[in-house]
This record gives sequence, C-alpha cells and structure tokens, in this order.
Amino acid sequence: MHAFRLGLAAALAAAAMAPAGAQNPGLEFAEPLKLVSCEPASTVPCFRMKLNLVDGRGQPYNAQLPPPERLASAITVTMGGQPLKPFYASAAGESVAKVRGRAALIIVDISGSMKKVLPTGQTRFDAAKAAVRGFLDQFEEGADRIAIVPFESHLVEERIRSAAFARTRAAALAQVDQLPEPELRNNTALFSAVVFGIETLQRALPGIEKEMGESPEAMVIVLTDGNNEVLKGDDLGLLAGPAGMEEAARRVKQAPFPVIAIGFGEPGALDENALRQISTKYYLASDFDGLRRIFTFTRTFLNNRLAATFSSPYPDRASLAGQNLPVTVELALPNGQVLKSPEVQWSAPQMGVPVYAGKCTPEEMKAVLAALPVSAGWTSIIRPIGVFCGLALLLLVLWHWVPRLVWPEQYIGVMPGTGQTKWGSQTRIVNGVIAGRPAPPGFQKGPGGVAMPPRSAADATVVNPQAHRDFSQTRLGNRQGPGPREPF
Repeated sequence: MHAFRLGLAAALAAAAMAPAGAQNPGLEFAEPLKLVSCEPASTVPCFRMKLNLVDGRGQPYNAQLPPPERLASAITVTMGGQPLKPFYASAAGESVAKVRGRAALIIVDISGSMKKVLPTGQTRFDAAKAAVRGFLDQFEEGADRIAIVPFESHLVEERIRSAAFARTRAAALAQVDQLPEPELRNNTALFSAVVFGIETLQRALPGIEKEMGESPEAMVIVLTDGNNEVLKGDDLGLLAGPAGMEEAARRVKQAPFPVIAIGFGEPGALDENALRQISTKYYLASDFDGLRRIFTFTRTFLNNRLAATFSSPYPDRASLAGQNLPVTVELALPNGQVLKSPEVQWSAPQMGVPVYAGKCTPEEMKAVLAALPVSAGWTSIIRPIGVFCGLALLLLVLWHWVPRLVWPEQYIGVMPGTGQTKWGSQTRIVNGVIAGRPAPPGFQKGPGGVAMPPRSAADATVVNPQAHRDFSQTRLGNRQGPGPREPF
C-alpha cells in the first residue's frame, strides 16, 4: 500500500510537471475581430481576424500548416451559429513579400521594488533590461517600430506619451540604456500606465501605417513586479482601487491590439486578478530565465500570426446593428489534427450602425472577387443602377405630380361644368355663385358667336365713377352676399 501511494504521488507530480500544452494545442485570438469594408468588390461587410497557435500553457505551438492555397479552406468560422468559410487567409513567413510590419510599445516598471536583488546578483530592474534587449535581438529594420518607456507613479502620462518608436535596433537599445534607475520613493501606477500605453500606441499607428503602406501587427507589453499602488505625493488623477481596475479593463477590451502583462516576482506576491483584468493575456516570471522566455515567445506571437478574412452572415451593416454574435474558429491541420479557439463575442454598438475599422487589402479584394458566384457579381453591379433609377423616379414624382396636388388651381385652364372660357359673354349666377364676368369692350361676341370687330383708336374709354365704394377694400370684400354684380 505504501509503495502504491508513493507511485501514485510520483505519477501526479509527473503529470503536474508535464508540458500540458503539448497535449492540448489550440487557437487564440491575437486581437479583437475587425469589421472591414471590401467595397466595391463586395457590398457584404467582412470580418478580419488574427490568430496565434498556442499550447495548453499559452505558449507558441509549432505545427505544419496547410499550403497557402488551401489555408482558407482549412479554416471554419462559426459566427452566430452559422458556419462560414474565409475567402482569404495567410500565415506569417509564407514569403518575404508577406512579411508585415510590427509595432510594439514596451512599458517597464521602475518603482522602488524593482531594486530588489535576485539570487543571480542582478536587481529586478537589471534583469528586465536584459530581457528587453533579448526581445530586440530579432529586430528587423524596415519592418519593426519599437518604443521602450518607463513608468512609476510620477510623470506617468508625460513619460509614456513621449514614446518614440525606433526604426533601428541601435536606437531601440539606446532607449533601454536610457531607462532611469528605480528609486525607493517610486510607487506603481499600473492601471494608468496601461491606459496611457494603449492611447499612445493608438495615436502612433496611423503614422506607422502611412510609412509602411499597411496596417502593422501591434502590441503593448507591460512589465511590472508589483500591484497598483498610488499614494499621497504621486501624480493627481491616477487610477486606483476597483474603479481604476475596471476602467483599465474596459480600455483593454476596446483596444484594437493585444495588451500583454508580465508579472515579475515571487509567486503569490503579485496580484494575478488585476493582471488578468488589465491585459489580453498575462504571464508570470520569478527569475531572469523565465522573464527571458516570456519575452522570446511574446516576440514569436508578434511575428507569427494567422490572418483570415470572411464575409458577414448578414448582408449589410444595418443588419448587424445591436447584434452580439459568438465566434469560434477551427483549423484542420494536414496531419488530421483540429485546433479550436475559445468562444469570443463580437458586439455591435447598441445604437447606430457599426462602423468599419478599415478596408480590405488588395489581396483580400482579389480573393473576395474570386469567391463570389457569377450571380453575386451581377447583383453587385445591378443594385447601384436600380437604386439610381429608383431615386430618379422619385424625383420625377416629387417634381411633377406633388405640385399638382398642392396647387391644383395653377394647372386648371377651364372650370369643369361651367362651359365658360376665360371671359363669359355675360354674367351668370349659378347656385348663388358668379360663374362668369362680362367680356371687356372689344372682346364681346355678336349673334351666332361671331367675334365683334376690334376697337379702333377713335373709340373712347368711359370710366364709371363709384363714389359710394370704399377703394381701400377689395371688390370681394365690398360685395354684400350673393347677387348681381354692379358694372365695374
């Protein structure tokens, strides 16, 4: 019995130490789903996703992917319960031409606790700088833009917003060397550092994208050895407490790129719950070797991403308004293995139509055109023409028909039922209403309807004065009820 217990204990220990990731690999979303426009190739909204292959511990997983021409067909996306196939997919490293730009902002904690000495004789701060230098070993000039900035509880916003994205490895290493030494008076404004880091990278991305000609892979990395701590004498307005953590977590969820948190310290001394809330993914390291490994595979995640684009299950953006759609992804590998992702939610704004986060690349445009059936291609051409014709018809109706309803008297030349033209030969009263008026001199008709000869220059014009009339009023106003009208 004793031997059995020892064997069972040994088996459990071996299972705990075994690389669980080797048994349970899967997919992990590298960044939130993005709604992109593929117009004019397709009027249907599209989604772009980026994935990493990970093992059960969240570390990079190496697998043989399907060939590039079969990669899209090997992926199945389930969105809102509907299975969908991407029309475009690519994997980093397929060719030199497909190497995408990368942008990373690394924020290093320089609080007083970073002066603690490790068993190796290094301080935590020295180990952090060495790990960042290792991250820069794979720096590719022309493809990478990396900035390294410090943070503690003083001048937090100023230091992070002054980040300069280095274009060369030498310039990035110079930023590592310029990190100021920690001081005992420094506290840790972790929540605020995360928020300012997200804002700084978001502000820098449009310029980096303009330089590179495409949207780069982006990431914020926050290295800290402590908990969020803001005390008297620190910067005003720094985030603190549960409310501060909720605000930082909200900003991380809204960020268009991942935020990686690295906790550097003894197990149990770090606030793992806070690190989990304020990051897309967090890792813990207790020594330099662990910290170096984390930076190494974090770099791998930035370099090796699987990208795919698929059409929305809804025909237009208006149909997506207010939707909360669960999304999962499966990838079938050539060896028969199927990698699955955890479920994520894509949520549209509760009010209004969701806006596009970008446009499809030329490669995606070509792929969506090739994936469209012939009928769909004709529909995309005929639909704008139909809309134009419909609007033109509506304009004609508004221009010609509506005025006849609003001002009908302007379009009636003869009063129906009277048989009278503009001037009647004599005044007639029909049901108490004057139906005509005497024709002016020279316009009367003789017997048989023969027109009278026109007036000559010798004919005199006689004006009948009407002194009893009030000429300040209209003729209709002076008339007292129905009856024969006096001559004018």
